[in-house]
Amino acid sequence: MLLRSAIVCALIVTAPIAQAQSEDRDSFEEGLDLFSEGARRLMEELAGELGPLLLQLEILMDEITAYQAPEILENGDIIIRRKPDVPPQLPDRPGAEEDAPIDL
Repeated sequence: MLLRSAIVCALIVTAPIAQAQSEDRDSFEEGLDLFSEGARRLMEELAGELGPLLLQLEILMDEITAYQAPEILENGDIIIRRKPDVPPQLPDRPGAEEDAPIDL
């Protein structure tokens, strides 16, 4: 009888604790979901802003690989030669067609 009473008392005392732990766990999981959603939105925004910059960086890296390492002459001049196996680059300027001579 004493054992049965002890068990009943233990269940009565631990029931609110188990419920509080369950509520804490639900609250923690909800907070974790909110945190992950915020992190996802932040990464999407960063990707949207950095996308064009990364594209420009990729273009710049392609342009840099078309040249040899800089060479410093005795007089202090610096020469940067274009690699011989790279085709010449045409200027990508808006209005470049306007500079072309006009045949009359």
